[in-house]
Amino acid sequence: MAVNHRHIAHILGDAQPAADTSLRAQSLARATSADVPRTLTPFEWEQWYEQHGVPEEHQQRPRTTAPSWWRRFFRKA
Repeated sequence: MAVNHRHIAHILGDAQPAADTSLRAQSLARATSADVPRTLTPFEWEQWYEQHGVPEEHQQRPRTTAPSWWRRFFRKA
């Protein structure tokens, strides 16, 4: 809040806390949170994985191999 806004809020008795919505505050909150980042370079991802481990969302699930088309065809017959 600007100085005038604080003064007006004090006069009116507004108990709403000041919210810092600047880019600096947003980047600090993003940097200090434990959330998985959304965009990094490949080199930065390697460093992040070394420091924090691979999150569950980024791990590849084992693929189940589907039977080939001719096995499915003969099973139906």
